Amino acid sequence: MPSSANRRRPGWRLEDIPFGQIDMASVRNDEFLFVMLASASFVEILAETYSGNLIAHFDGDQDLTGWLESSWQKEEVQHGHALKTYVQTVWPEFDWETAHRAFCEEYSRLCTVEQLEKRPVLELVARCVVETGTSTFYRSLEDYTREPVLRQIIDNIKMDEVSHYTHFRRYFEIANADERQGVAAVAGAIWRRLREVRGEDAYIAFKHVYEGRYADRAGLEPEWRRYNRLMKRLARRHYPYLMAVRMLLKPLPMTEALKRLLQWPLLGLVRLLTLG
Repeated sequence: MPSSANRRRPGWRLEDIPFGQIDMASVRNDEFLFVMLASASFVEILAETYSGNLIAHFDGDQDLTGWLESSWQKEEVQHGHALKTYVQTVWPEFDWETAHRAFCEEYSRLCTVEQLEKRPVLELVARCVVETGTSTFYRSLEDYTREPVLRQIIDNIKMDEVSHYTHFRRYFEIANADERQGVAAVAGAIWRRLREVRGEDAYIAFKHVYEGRYADRAGLEPEWRRYNRLMKRLARRHYPYLMAVRMLLKPLPMTEALKRLLQWPLLGLVRLLTLG
């Protein structure tokens, strides 16, 4: 990818978000929304912690590491700050800082180089899976919420995540022109990362949001199961399954005609696995 692609696209700034104009009445009592936003803010803002692992993993590719440092990391952290500020504005009684410190202590132990694909070219595929997950999550969240300020924030984040996906996919295509990883290797990397998406990360974030919000309550596990049922309900109504399938198929080294043929059975399989 030419180095000009590393210039940050005209973006958005945290200081331009009108937090003082939030329609508090429309979101204040939505506990499900609170947990989603607080959990997402915890993970997003931690990009500074695990970006070093990625940069080290791709050492030698100055174009890629330059983009990770100058754009990707800064945008991910800005996502976290925007969501954090929204949560603190709407739910000021939630001690975000204390809950986040507890989250960081546990979550940071998972942010190791060993969690990455051994071959950097396949980690680029894995990053496409991660960005697919975030892009489609924010797309569904934007569809779920009607509050105008939050919709503005979510749209900004969603567009960033789609851009990140595009960058990682193009870097993969360039690298794989030399390495020639086949369909089996690429599909394996996609599957391995899919098994992790919204797994342990999501549970740890939920755990510390819940314990920070309801320090006097027990019943973490039943609440986690309840939260997952609500997430499935959200997915049935709002999740862009076709968008997700198409994004996951794009890196596979096969013809476009075959990808179009595969997308419909895969769409049914993904819906069955996630909603069953």
